[in-house]
Amino acid sequence: MKMKKYMAPSMPEVMKKVRAELGPQAVILQSKTVYKGGVLGLFRKKNIEVVAAIDPNAEMIERTIERKPEPVTIKQHTPLSDELKKDMQEMKQMIRQLKETKQADFLYPEPLQPVLEQLKRQGLSEELLQLTGDHLLEKWREERHRADDRKVRDWAIECLIDCLSSCRTAGPEPAKYIHLLGPTGVGKTTTLAKLASKKVLEKGEKVAFITTDTYRIAAIEQLKTYAGLLDAPFKIAYSRSDMEKAFADLADYDVVFIDTAGRNYREKQYVEDLQALMLKKTVQSLYYLVLSAASKQEDLEEVIENFTSIQLDGFIFTKVDETKTKGTIVNLMYTYKVGISFIANGQNVPDDLSETTPERIIQSLFEETR
Repeated sequence: MKMKKYMAPSMPEVMKKVRAELGPQAVILQSKTVYKGGVLGLFRKKNIEVVAAIDPNAEMIERTIERKPEPVTIKQHTPLSDELKKDMQEMKQMIRQLKETKQADFLYPEPLQPVLEQLKRQGLSEELLQLTGDHLLEKWREERHRADDRKVRDWAIECLIDCLSSCRTAGPEPAKYIHLLGPTGVGKTTTLAKLASKKVLEKGEKVAFITTDTYRIAAIEQLKTYAGLLDAPFKIAYSRSDMEKAFADLADYDVVFIDTAGRNYREKQYVEDLQALMLKKTVQSLYYLVLSAASKQEDLEEVIENFTSIQLDGFIFTKVDETKTKGTIVNLMYTYKVGISFIANGQNVPDDLSETTPERIIQSLFEETR
């Protein structure tokens, strides 16, 4: 196995060097960002450093290499430092793993792999896995290869929390109008009842309900039943003018919950129909998109894409108890920069609804390993 270190200002440039010298069969064993030059630590230039290798037994190499490599002369008076010995041992281990798996993917040191494998089992995206792996590798080097499993896990959590730091979430101020949006079958009406029950039972607030779901008689009757149990007024809005009148009639209530129609929102036309009923958003309004955690990520992405014209204040994920993985939730927050506010894990009102945060969801990725 022939190995060599390369450095350039960007990854495309350094890869060009690797291919020019080692050919297309080259494998990247390590990569990191380094800073060179500067004065007193300032104005340093960013470079990408990689360690690449080529297997001389590969068919292409056998056809192209005709001469024996020149022997490498090591000065006898230059002893190897302990740190260099550790680096060499680590690289040998990585090469063994590469030969065993016959993969050209980047391999991280063995002590880091259990955490990355756990995140992969949870369904974390390749992009987030790469970002997390690079962060772990950097921390691993800073700690001079000393870290137990818990510390490595904490580094991963730290990285993922930072990745989600720009997610938009509802502010601390209480909202008067809470809209629940989302496709059919995700449990919007039940979730609305859970939110309203918590307001009444835990905070003693006066609540009211409005529904725009005029497509299903059962949905209207279900919400009317919940309203009766909470002694709350209930109104139906068939048009935007109906919505305006309902808002005016319910102005004296602390919180008004708006239930919207459940449709196949993978069709953008249905989202546009929904927007025709919605009033202009104010600081007193919150818009939550309710999604099922048990759905396929590609289907959820299609729904969210059609809701990008609406400024969402957070996700609510239902049916969390119907899936073992939560990587999809993290992936969607990262991709669309929208945080999570609640999770629902059952049908009981109001017990099976919990407030949550992106940080808690990230920590839950490791629950099965604790």
